[in-house]
Amino acid sequence: MKRKNGSIDVGELRKRRDALVAELAANPGWVLGSLVETMRKLNGKKTPFRYLSRSVAGKNRILYVSEAQMVPFGAAVEVARLAIRLLEEISELNARIIKAGECP
Repeated sequence: MKRKNGSIDVGELRKRRDALVAELAANPGWVLGSLVETMRKLNGKKTPFRYLSRSVAGKNRILYVSEAQMVPFGAAVEVARLAIRLLEEISELNARIIKAGECP
């Protein structure tokens, strides 16, 4: 992304950023949070309990997840991790574009 003379190629930065934005847009089904599977007592018997744990406005919120929903929720949480990574890379590229004296 640097030219031979040491200057930053803003066009290449924008091209890379646009590719990341397109990848982000192609993966809209994310859910932020952690998927938890634990055991809890119900009528004296231990049974599995699954939930999605999320922080909303500084408070922990949980959402019950059935066994059948574990795979779709797990996939959505993984897509969220990808989305976070993409947003971090986009942010870094935007900072480099601004640092080069351009508008992102």
